[in-house]
Amino acid sequence: MRINRRKFLVGAAGATVALPALESWFGNRAMAGGEDRARFAVFVRAGNGVAQQWNDEPEQFWPRATGAITAATLRDQNADRATTELADYAPRLNLLKGIHRPFSTPTCGHSDSIVQCLTAAQINAGAGNAAQARGESADWRIARAMNPSGREPLTLMAGPGSAYIAEGLSWSAAGVRTSAERSPLNAYMRMMGLSSAPPEIQVRIAERRMSVNDLVRDQMQSVLGRTDISARDRRRLQQHFDAIRDTEIRMSCDLDESLVDAISAIDNPQANDVRPDVVRRHMDLVAFAFSCDINRAATIQVGEGNDQTQYEIGGSRLPRFHWISHRIYSDGSDGETIPNAVTLHHQVDRLHLQMFKYLLDRLDAYPSAYGGTLLDDSVAVWLNDLGNGPPHSGDKVPWLLAGSAGGFLRTGQYLDLGRVTINRVLNTIISAVGVRKDDGSLVDDFGDSSLTGGLIDQIVAT
Repeated sequence: MRINRRKFLVGAAGATVALPALESWFGNRAMAGGEDRARFAVFVRAGNGVAQQWNDEPEQFWPRATGAITAATLRDQNADRATTELADYAPRLNLLKGIHRPFSTPTCGHSDSIVQCLTAAQINAGAGNAAQARGESADWRIARAMNPSGREPLTLMAGPGSAYIAEGLSWSAAGVRTSAERSPLNAYMRMMGLSSAPPEIQVRIAERRMSVNDLVRDQMQSVLGRTDISARDRRRLQQHFDAIRDTEIRMSCDLDESLVDAISAIDNPQANDVRPDVVRRHMDLVAFAFSCDINRAATIQVGEGNDQTQYEIGGSRLPRFHWISHRIYSDGSDGETIPNAVTLHHQVDRLHLQMFKYLLDRLDAYPSAYGGTLLDDSVAVWLNDLGNGPPHSGDKVPWLLAGSAGGFLRTGQYLDLGRVTINRVLNTIISAVGVRKDDGSLVDDFGDSSLTGGLIDQIVAT
């Protein structure tokens, strides 16, 4: 695959800052689009299913009618549905109902499902919590084709590392799970090439007394003073350096005393209050990485495999989310009924989509080199590894897509696809961001070879 030529500034302590695409160096063709256009994919995973219609439980997630969606239809006609949280982005959404988990879950619905989310591969079922995927995940397929050689996808998580079912979203190969970074600060340091920097430099950056910009200051001024870049490119560079500083300031909130305590104790089940903040800081990182083309693929796992977070909503601490999804105070099938559990599940769904909207806001805040915003260059995905609460079904697993990936996707619609397997939506996303098979055709065969291939044609614009 062809990859955009990248330019980097390398400064003191090994600090590395990627430069954005510039008309002066990359040419108008790449800036306008075409095969060199940079496109990005980020997958945000939630667990425990959503509060959609099941038995006598009412529909509280999907809009009332399929077809074209607008901000008005989501906000006014579907205000009681969770997806109304994304109303501001209605013209840029694909709400996909009818996605189906491809393979059964013989040992644990959570462990056996999460590994299928981005692999569409059969599993090696484990003893309750040890399932393994038999294939690579979509983020790795994208990273191998589109990232600079050797650069892994961003793999991030907000949740404890010592959970019974911890992580399982990203797989570099069959049976090879990618460990997710919990700390946004550690992820940022590694992204900027500062993991091995002297501790005093890391501390100074963390405390906002030094910027990564300071470590590449001479190179930065040299680039800004070059005569072979346009005034427009010079403004874009300055915006880029300002964005680095903005990201550092946002990251520094992790160093407030209470937040540091929460992150350092994140393996403690009691220290879950910080989780939504960690999710948002990870989202800041993803938007920043995409903006300067450091990485083109990322995953964010929200909560452990059976998300046990006790979310706080409206000033009230909820029971564990996994218990809410069971409707009882239990991780199993027996326990005292949780009053209003269906309503509580709906409230958590809305909180999850509020966090996803934060990611869309961040992507939409960065200007694109090709016109529009970074969100227009991307496909941002919110998904759940389960369909609903009590049965933890593999049917109607929700996939919400935002962005057109540079015009590849037709947006502004809510579709009920009936019952298509995950591999087809993964084929669509992988192809949307520019990955092609060896013969140059769209990727239509990702996942297990036993599955029916193809793309979701209804959302493909070209």
